[in-house]
Amino acid sequence: MSVERELARRFIYEAPPRDRQLRPVVRISSLGIGLGVMLILLSFFIIDGFKQEIHAKINGFSGSIRISSPSNIYGQYSQPLTLHDEVAGDIRELCGGAGVFTFIDQMALLKTDSAYSGVQLHGVDSLYNRDFYAGYLREGRLPDFSGSDPSGEALLSRSLADHLGLRVGDETLAYFTLDSGMKVRKLEVTGLFETGFPEYDRHLGVADVRLLRGVNGWEADQVGGVEVHYKGSKETAVAYSRLFDYFANRYANHGEEYTMHTSEEMNRGLLGWLSLLDANVALILVLLIAVAGMTMITGGVVLILQKVNAIATLKALGQRNASLRKVFRYMAVEVLWRGLLWGNIFAIALAMVQKIGKPITLDPSQYYMSYVPIVIDPVTLVLTNLLVTAVIYLLILIPTGIIAGIRPSNTLRFD
Repeated sequence: MSVERELARRFIYEAPPRDRQLRPVVRISSLGIGLGVMLILLSFFIIDGFKQEIHAKINGFSGSIRISSPSNIYGQYSQPLTLHDEVAGDIRELCGGAGVFTFIDQMALLKTDSAYSGVQLHGVDSLYNRDFYAGYLREGRLPDFSGSDPSGEALLSRSLADHLGLRVGDETLAYFTLDSGMKVRKLEVTGLFETGFPEYDRHLGVADVRLLRGVNGWEADQVGGVEVHYKGSKETAVAYSRLFDYFANRYANHGEEYTMHTSEEMNRGLLGWLSLLDANVALILVLLIAVAGMTMITGGVVLILQKVNAIATLKALGQRNASLRKVFRYMAVEVLWRGLLWGNIFAIALAMVQKIGKPITLDPSQYYMSYVPIVIDPVTLVLTNLLVTAVIYLLILIPTGIIAGIRPSNTLRFD
């Protein structure tokens, strides 16, 4: 063991007989760094959880990319898109392993004996995004659209069903107002879902695309649009570029017109709220690192002042300033890794408790979910620890500058 390491160990621990007990200033400094690291990591875990959960819900409802007729405006998919089998196959091939589903969105009025409510029926085919709705299913089962005839089964949100007084197994009438007049269809409620997104939960239902195609009087190859579902933004960007080139080629060669929108374009307001969260996290990161750094600087100054006589004696014996500064850097590293270790342990433990048990709840009308979401990203974990380590270690160099000003003649004469 080098002289510097041995001195650092003696300075950090209490003198015998308690030579394995950390000095109070070391414990306090480690605690301050640990709390800062814990709060930084929890902030990232929560923000990443919010972003992932909201993106997942948005993409689940509308898809990462929506393809429709350019005649549709303001999100109203009332003009049909003629989707040839060749085009449908090409879209699936270009999008790789993404989920590709056709849909028809149609406004309707649901009426029971005691209440009525407007609803947007999202017509889907038998290949619809079942995993998404299954994750938020609260009662009953998902509707089955695999039969040879149009199905009258429907999936409603729990809040909409409560308003109408409907339960699983009940039937209700859906009234459709069209240019040709009013049409009525009977729907059977097979299941109730709840996502925590009030904008969707209050007015959304899922029905058979063939039923809505019949209501609109469309042909068998006509749909409201196509949804492409991806989990990541990188895959969405690649697919969007491929589809853009493909549709440009279809227009040039066949005169077919298509329009595309990403989930970000369709939900700018909500995703803008998420960007504000990123700014808040950056501010929190700067403040907490500053607090942890100040804790480290203060602890270093106290450690040095406590050892002024020892430093003066060592200087008188010929030890140089560079060697003494190395001693205190070793001490600071000891304090730093202890703080990082306990900060990581408590952050991950608290995050796992929330992730599994969800004890901390939220108001869905304000936060779009009923609990605080958590995502423990290994990349975020590693980068945060590296950043905190680098910044605080650089700040450690500040108090070690005091050592150069300690003069053995003055200090020992005063003693």
